[in-house]
Amino acid sequence: MRRWLPFAILGACLAVGVLPALAVDRSVGIRDFAFAPSEVAVTPGGTVTWAAESGSTSAMHNVHFDDQVAALGPPSASFGASRTFAQEGTYTYHCDVHPTLMSGTVYVNASGTVPTPTPSPSPTASPTPSPSASPTTSAKPSTSPSPSPAGGGGGGGPAGATAAPVSSFRVRAASGRRGVFLTLSLGADTAVRVRGTLRRGARRVRRVSLLARPGRHRVKLPGRRLRRGRYTLTLTAGDLTRVVRFRVRR
Repeated sequence: MRRWLPFAILGACLAVGVLPALAVDRSVGIRDFAFAPSEVAVTPGGTVTWAAESGSTSAMHNVHFDDQVAALGPPSASFGASRTFAQEGTYTYHCDVHPTLMSGTVYVNASGTVPTPTPSPSPTASPTPSPSASPTTSAKPSTSPSPSPAGGGGGGGPAGATAAPVSSFRVRAASGRRGVFLTLSLGADTAVRVRGTLRRGARRVRRVSLLARPGRHRVKLPGRRLRRGRYTLTLTAGDLTRVVRFRVRR
């Protein structure tokens, strides 16, 4: 009778569903200048492992999570590291050597699956009523000015990069040995041209123009390296303007 007791307990656990769920682990390859796949999901307690794939370029890479001060390791052509996630959430990361090219996301949830984005509903075009022509009035030629050619006047960026409405815009700046990096958080449907001015004290250093994509990402401040001192960067995206200050110590 005692011989069957463990099997009876196991059957009862299966019946009521009280067996502990096993953690889901994932692997991410570092291939040339990309993380493959760039999005993975694990359950709480799961581990993600990164490893440089054989046959890829000999460029230096690493993994640095945005919620951690230190990277998982120094850049290397044969980089390998892992991280275990105890709590649910969304964790973004990038490569310190190529922050604008290489980024990824780890989703930690009970199902261990990557969330499916909700498609935006297509707008329904309203029919345009045909104008009723008066029999006694002749149509007058249109006097509206012709649109300016693309790129004229204010120097707009790519198509759709300046007209997209911006719902939110945040900027952070961090100065290091490799230059100044900006963390942009943009709420918009398409890429937006961000423009602004960089000043050192009361003196204007340069104008800044960059193309920001929706979401949160990290870009390097364009232009040559800055001298030591305190700087003020004013950036405008759509109707929103943000001011960020940072210090260059070198």
